[in-house]
Amino acid sequence: MTPTVWADVRCPWCWMGHRSLAAALARRDRREPVVRASYLLDPHGEGHPGRTVREVALASWGMDEDGWRAMRDRVEIAGRAFGLRIRMDGVPAIDSRPAHRLLKLAQARGVDPEHAWDLAFSALLEHNRDLGDPEVLRDLAVEMGLTAEDTDPLWSSTAFAAEVDADHRAAVEAGVRAVPTFAVGDRTLSGARSVDELVELLWVGAEEAGR
Repeated sequence: MTPTVWADVRCPWCWMGHRSLAAALARRDRREPVVRASYLLDPHGEGHPGRTVREVALASWGMDEDGWRAMRDRVEIAGRAFGLRIRMDGVPAIDSRPAHRLLKLAQARGVDPEHAWDLAFSALLEHNRDLGDPEVLRDLAVEMGLTAEDTDPLWSSTAFAAEVDADHRAAVEAGVRAVPTFAVGDRTLSGARSVDELVELLWVGAEEAGR
């Protein structure tokens, strides 16, 4: 049973889950392939160009400064346990669909998905780069090992948009309501999970597959 993880690059908990899953896989005797599936936290949105998540939270989510600081600190402290430097105050409020399309392109070109996703998370959540900007995405593609020419046709077409939407639709049909969500066969775990919990999920899935 191939493990599947649904995630959105906008989600700091997904970056932590990404690292937890890598650690869990490293404990296994063999390296299993992982399906890294796109999930859109705001599937109908177009982002908020020029604004940060903090600004949107204070203006539109009914959150005050104290509430934002509490959430920011909880996320950033949790991230440090994974060696991550998350800077929530400056995270751009993007539509993540273009970044997901780039990740699909990278996978189609043979880029290691674990490496590509880690770079995307870092670009947005650590370095606060605007992943809604095609020029920024072009630079990110080069960091992934692609060429600028690889990505140029992406923005003048709908390439990989259907694959991203299909991932999200499959998640909804599977009952996924939060990310990250990890699935092996009929078993799923959602949210911030320990490495031990993910190792157990992988182990049970492998045992069931061998029956």
